[in-house]
Amino acid sequence: MSKPVLAQKFCQIAWVVKDIAASEKFFIETMGVEKFLRMENLSAKDTEGTYLGKPGNWVCNLYIAYSGDTQIELIQPVFGDSMFDESLKRHGDAVQHIAYWLDDSEYDAAAQHMESSGYPIIQDFKLPILRVGYFDTRSAIGVVTEIVGSSEEGHEFRRNLKSGNF
Repeated sequence: MSKPVLAQKFCQIAWVVKDIAASEKFFIETMGVEKFLRMENLSAKDTEGTYLGKPGNWVCNLYIAYSGDTQIELIQPVFGDSMFDESLKRHGDAVQHIAYWLDDSEYDAAAQHMESSGYPIIQDFKLPILRVGYFDTRSAIGVVTEIVGSSEEGHEFRRNLKSGNF
C-alpha cells in the first residue's frame, strides 16, 4: 500500500482556549478575521465521539473561520474528559492541533498510515458530512494531528465557510 501524501491537504490550525469569546474577539478585531461559524455544545454522545478508545463524555464549543486559505479553529472544553480539556490543563491557551482535509474515501488509508507510523488515535467523532480523527503526534511535532474525511456535502460546507456564506 502506498503512503498517503497528507502535506498537500493541510488546512487548519486549532487553539484550545479557556475563553472562546475573548479569543474570537482577538481574531476578529486584531487579526481581521471576518466572522466565525459557531458550534455550541458539540458533544461526544451526539457524534459517536470517543476518547482514548472509549465512548466519550466530552462537550465543547467549536468556532471555525478562515484566514486566507487556512482554517482557524477555536475550541473551548465545556464538560467531560477530552484531549482538549487535557491540553488546556497542561498548557493553558495554546495551539493544540493542526489538520488535513481529505475526501472520505482517503480517510481510512490515512488513519491506518498514521497508526502504523506509531501515532495512535486519541479522539474522534462523526458528523453527517464528515468524520474526524485526532492522532497523537505530540512527540514528533508538539501538537496533535487531525485528519478530516469529508463527503461532497462537507466539501461544499468548507467552500461556504471559506467564502463567509454561512
